[in-house]
Amino acid sequence: MFKLLNLLKQKSKEKNVHQTVLLLASTILGLLFGFTTNSLLTRILGKVEYGNYAFLFNIFTFCQVIFNFGIFFAIARLVAISNDEKKTRGYYAVALCLIFALYIMMSISLIIFSNVSTAIEKNNLYRILMISIPLSWIYIVINFNESFLQGVSKIKLLSLTRWLPKFIFTLILVVVFFLFKNNTSISTVIFLNYFTLLISCVLVYYSVKPTLANFKTRLYEIFIAVKQFGFDIYLGSLVATGSGSLSGILISYFSVNNVEVGYFTLATLLSSPLALIPNIIATVQFKKFANSNKIQPSLTLATLALSFGLLILTMILARFVIAAFFGDEYVDAVILLRVLSFGYILYGFGDFFNRFLLAKGRGKELRNASIYIGITLLVANFIMISLYGAMGAAIARIISGLVYVLVILYYYRKELKRC
Repeated sequence: MFKLLNLLKQKSKEKNVHQTVLLLASTILGLLFGFTTNSLLTRILGKVEYGNYAFLFNIFTFCQVIFNFGIFFAIARLVAISNDEKKTRGYYAVALCLIFALYIMMSISLIIFSNVSTAIEKNNLYRILMISIPLSWIYIVINFNESFLQGVSKIKLLSLTRWLPKFIFTLILVVVFFLFKNNTSISTVIFLNYFTLLISCVLVYYSVKPTLANFKTRLYEIFIAVKQFGFDIYLGSLVATGSGSLSGILISYFSVNNVEVGYFTLATLLSSPLALIPNIIATVQFKKFANSNKIQPSLTLATLALSFGLLILTMILARFVIAAFFGDEYVDAVILLRVLSFGYILYGFGDFFNRFLLAKGRGKELRNASIYIGITLLVANFIMISLYGAMGAAIARIISGLVYVLVILYYYRKELKRC
């Protein structure tokens, strides 16, 4: 224990650790505001409508995974290995043009989906989805900004974009709760959320100051990077992350309504922080990883200690938190929360080593790993959700998490042998 405390004390003096603490603090703030937001939404919308809102959110999350094509991964690495600010600004400008094309493809796909989906039809969500599409490009920009700011190591700005929109959204919902609780629809909530997310997009844009100088050169460099490793990572991510995003959608298909989707969303909201500590530490270290031969054992040890401490705390407080902040009608989500917690711990450590391999440009390895994990999660989801509903999705997360850790450690060990 004393060795661990001394280790943490020594690490606290490093610049990267200061950035880690900043990003972790902002992420915790974002989670707290997100927690408060969902607590208010459950009371404003009610159990059924909150489930519908969660279902629509799952659809857009799934779209974030699909409409990427490796472009964001490629740009993140390009800016990570570059010290030229003009290049960085140029990459961002090219990305915005590419995002517009991605948005057009996403809009067409959503229109087709809304006309053939039985889940949309049985829950009467067609009109709401249609009016949500015009501003849905914001989700793609948010997704890109996460990768870009990580690559360029703008940790302060990344921190701000993680908590500020949620803080503003929380303030707005507090007003809605006390003044307009009985007159607020899902569509109103969706547009209020768009407004707050747009603020972070504007902040990043004015901070980066994109330039169109050498547009063709930057576009060509991105194209080469996508071809060399970005698309490989995308294919893996599409299977792995996409399979995870499908969980809420599949629960809706196998359920009478979206109530269980709401339970699963709450459980995910409260258990997902367990994956954040390894992820945040690796995010801050991303630029350093690109020029390192291995991950320092002391960094791994500190990450393990912090993560398992949070796991124990989650297990102890699960029932109290859900009953106190969401109401007794949501206590069915407690067991889901406890089961999902183990899955997210596993995913967090998988992400930790994943970031190192990503920083080293190991696109094919990450593609293969993600495909193994994604297929595991996809098969487990279909089998388990059809049998056990939302609980099946939680069990599937644990199964795929185990596969994730084993496979990514295998590729990490191979990378060490190359050095």
